[in-house]
Amino acid sequence: MEETAPREKVLKSIREALAISADSPFVDSNFDFKLFKDSSEIPEICFANAFKNLGGKFVYCANEIEFCQNLKAIMQEYSLTELFCKDYELIGLLEKYDLNYITDDKKLDAADCSLTRCEYLISQTGTIMVTAENKPERRQYFTSPVHFVFAYTSQIIEDIFKALNGVKSKYNKIPQFISFISGPSRTADIEKTLVMGAHGPKKLFLFLIDDPA
Repeated sequence: MEETAPREKVLKSIREALAISADSPFVDSNFDFKLFKDSSEIPEICFANAFKNLGGKFVYCANEIEFCQNLKAIMQEYSLTELFCKDYELIGLLEKYDLNYITDDKKLDAADCSLTRCEYLISQTGTIMVTAENKPERRQYFTSPVHFVFAYTSQIIEDIFKALNGVKSKYNKIPQFISFISGPSRTADIEKTLVMGAHGPKKLFLFLIDDPA
């Protein structure tokens, strides 16, 4: 009884507080107010500028062949040899153009780069939206020093709200896992010194492919 008495007191206080209704302090709030100004630039340029401002590396590709050529060139430039990928559609591209890859989950920690797709590219913020429905090994987003993301121009969307509504409509549910990637991993928690790759990839590449249509 002695152990539960303090707990019961806390729960009683919470219940009493919840039973008392209070006026909202935000009655004059305008939830329709736009945080971002409408841009006159085309969505691709708007996203690219915001993405690069966050430290991401943007690569435009006219088609899938050019994507594979650029991917191979970047891997050679940065001396990357272990590309992890579990996306069957992307694996088909890699095999078609003779790009080596690994799929063994046990080797993910040793991979120096990884390749995934995404759901949307948010032009206002330069953010990449990924979900569990992309069916990657989730650690790909956080483990490899270099993260490559494959996307089409049709995946560019204006804001986060439209992106969330888009995945809900697409899958008739909210995916169990949703993440927003805004540039390479970074932190300035220690003595306000910026450290890249603190909790994930040090480099983030976005390959934007022009839609076949």
